[in-house]
Amino acid sequence: MANPEKEVFFNNHNNTISCDFLENILSKLDTKSLKLCECVSKSWLSLLRTPYFINLHLHSQQPHVVFLKKKVRKFYHTLSICDGENFAEISLQKFPFIERDYSSPLFMGSDNGVLGLFCFRTDVIHLWNPTINEYKELPIFLDSSCVDSVLGLGYDPLTNDIKVVRFTSLDENGVVGTHNLFKHGNQVWIFSLRNNSWKKMAMPNIFSEFEIPNFDITISVGLGCSIVLNECIHWMVWFVNRIGYNQSSLGIVSFDISNETFKHIKLPKTVKLERDYGNNLANFSGFLSFFTLSEFQVVEIWVMKKYGDSDSWFKYLSCNLLTLLPNRFGQSCSYIPVGFLRNGTLVISCTETDYWYCYDTKSRRVGNVSKRFGVSDFTTYVESAFKLND
Repeated sequence: MANPEKEVFFNNHNNTISCDFLENILSKLDTKSLKLCECVSKSWLSLLRTPYFINLHLHSQQPHVVFLKKKVRKFYHTLSICDGENFAEISLQKFPFIERDYSSPLFMGSDNGVLGLFCFRTDVIHLWNPTINEYKELPIFLDSSCVDSVLGLGYDPLTNDIKVVRFTSLDENGVVGTHNLFKHGNQVWIFSLRNNSWKKMAMPNIFSEFEIPNFDITISVGLGCSIVLNECIHWMVWFVNRIGYNQSSLGIVSFDISNETFKHIKLPKTVKLERDYGNNLANFSGFLSFFTLSEFQVVEIWVMKKYGDSDSWFKYLSCNLLTLLPNRFGQSCSYIPVGFLRNGTLVISCTETDYWYCYDTKSRRVGNVSKRFGVSDFTTYVESAFKLND
């Protein structure tokens, strides 16, 4: 799709360069090089800051993988940003903000070059763009030290805004309820970066089919952080049967970032929850997908052909990690899938060591990512020049 302002031309020593041609070239640059191009002229600066070009550049970038490394002794947490193809480390960055004592942040999501970090112990939320090293600490809107929460973030292209969504265990009267964070009427808080404020809304009833006494809807941190696809934030939820654990199942909650509406996306009925870890959502080549881990180390990857259509799920892959990967510790060795990348690579960690592996599901080849010491969380992100403090 061409820029509607393609009539604009840039003159460089009597050589005319069309806007479309210039956009195509500049969109391939990395973000730091692009920032230097803003100094060329006012015309270039104007072009590079249009929402159209920002979106074009963002979608031209290859996603990076990000390892969050634990705090060691007096040292702070660090962020290891690696190439999404060969996992070579591009940069190792310290947090630009001051960490509280005993802080243990985790990723809550990533979109438009912005990482979201949430510390359960201190209830502090940070947004951070590592590319330009700009961050923002969100205002605390309530005393939530005893409130269970699940968070996610996403970019709203209609308003050029970052929104943070926080589900809570507070009912409509502000009383702390059960672990059922998605209960009808519970408080959901939405933060707008553009307005620098939170607003409250009530959780709609999107799980009417589960309104039976034995069920409680909850979510575990082990199910991973949110992902953004089709301008919606998604979370994997765990429907827990309080009487029979083996009757528990999985589902997906989506939040339309612009319209601020919720939806329940059903998973295939054949998918059963055997563990409360090793299950997560993913963006596979622009398609909503998820993976599960069985008791016997079998990973299943499912992909949705038509977004929003629960009948379009199909099983993309099933593989046994014990036969796929080297067994360094005999029967005690176990593996956990932690991410499924857009290019079809499954990222796997070994619980007994600091070894990480990548499995190319297209070529069926296993690669050694080498040791990653002290990793506490993992996600992906794309470089951008999105500013958090304009």
